[in-house]
Amino acid sequence: MNPLFIVFTLALLVAQFALPQRFAFAPLLIAACHFQNVPVIQVGVNFDVAKLVILAGLIRAARENSLAWTTRQPLDLLVAAWAGWLLISGFAHNPPDHNPITIRLSLIYGMAGTYLYSRAFIRNPEDYFRYVKCLAVVVIPLALLVLYEKYAQQNIYGMLAGDSSEVTIREGRVRAAGPFAHPILLGTFAATSLVLLAPLYNKYKYWYIAGTVACVVTVFGSASSGPIVTLGSGLMGLAIWRWRTSVGRIRTLVILVFLGLHLAMQAPVWYLMARIDLAGGSTGWHRAELITAALNHLDEWWLVGTDYTRHWIAYGVTWSQYQVDITNYYIGMGVTGGLPLLLLFVAILVKVFQLLGRRMQTLRRANDHREFILWSVGASLFAHCFTFLSISYFDQSYIPLMLVIGAVTGLCAERAAVHENPIMEDRFDMGELQD
Repeated sequence: MNPLFIVFTLALLVAQFALPQRFAFAPLLIAACHFQNVPVIQVGVNFDVAKLVILAGLIRAARENSLAWTTRQPLDLLVAAWAGWLLISGFAHNPPDHNPITIRLSLIYGMAGTYLYSRAFIRNPEDYFRYVKCLAVVVIPLALLVLYEKYAQQNIYGMLAGDSSEVTIREGRVRAAGPFAHPILLGTFAATSLVLLAPLYNKYKYWYIAGTVACVVTVFGSASSGPIVTLGSGLMGLAIWRWRTSVGRIRTLVILVFLGLHLAMQAPVWYLMARIDLAGGSTGWHRAELITAALNHLDEWWLVGTDYTRHWIAYGVTWSQYQVDITNYYIGMGVTGGLPLLLLFVAILVKVFQLLGRRMQTLRRANDHREFILWSVGASLFAHCFTFLSISYFDQSYIPLMLVIGAVTGLCAERAAVHENPIMEDRFDMGELQD
């Protein structure tokens, strides 16, 4: 591990305690975007940079009495139930190649810890808008290093972390991964982040343009079809803004279209993924076949998950003789903890959309321009939900997702209209957002 990596890690930990509270979220965002998921401390479990920052942040939040969790918030209860079942279901597993309880505790610590971190430091629309501005700044150096990786064929992040600096090349295309474990995860982060930047356009146009260009460069630097589709789904979500009052009808129409295609096609509708290849070398067929295999073997994993999926598909993966490549986050949840874990995860996502939808209705009645901020959050989460069909988040990719999910409770707790609190209009520095 390069000494600079240790220096940067210590700098982030110091910053977590030294920064003003309004920027206390920044160290974890930087850790997720610019540090590889490699162990820094090993004490029975591995602590990478992000997990150390989470720990520092939660300690600070506890000292400042800003930790937030309540039984009156359904989203808090769902996250707790998801974490509880993830741990309990682990006692029904006995894989030969790892300790299931250790792995699950690490996952709970990472995802639930990030959620609590976000609840502590992104507590209202002002905090969230600062988060978006910080995101625009953070993705710019990421894009520059991705460009370097693509053309110099050397991963700077890997060199700093003491990992391999080699890059992935498929069908003659360099697939940059940056600090992430896979090019698709890098591109997915950039694609979902671009959508979050939309509210910056009117007030901070130059930062919006710079951040957007950086995200686009990063998406195409990953040279993967999945992130391009994810970006398209997020932009489509933003485009529906003008028809936001008709979302229910649009959702019904989309469901009917997919049902119609499912009935008309010779193969199930999810085999449409097999036809998508925007960057060359796509494995869409595997993703479609995985859904079919999971349904065919539902009896093996529906209750608490399973430790063996190698027989689902004719080929496996090089890193495990017991598993196939679970390139589907929903199925990954099911394999880990059965239908209860999968349904709890889906319930978290549904509750987030419900909170956003109800709050947007209130803001719409008050003609409050902050409605668009919530809409951009929903569009980004929609892009996440879409990409879950084609990739599992297995490195630090959960952090940007859970930061936004944790911020939703604060975003949706504000009063209905700016004019109800005249001070807010000055403090909430985002400018006018027009239809």
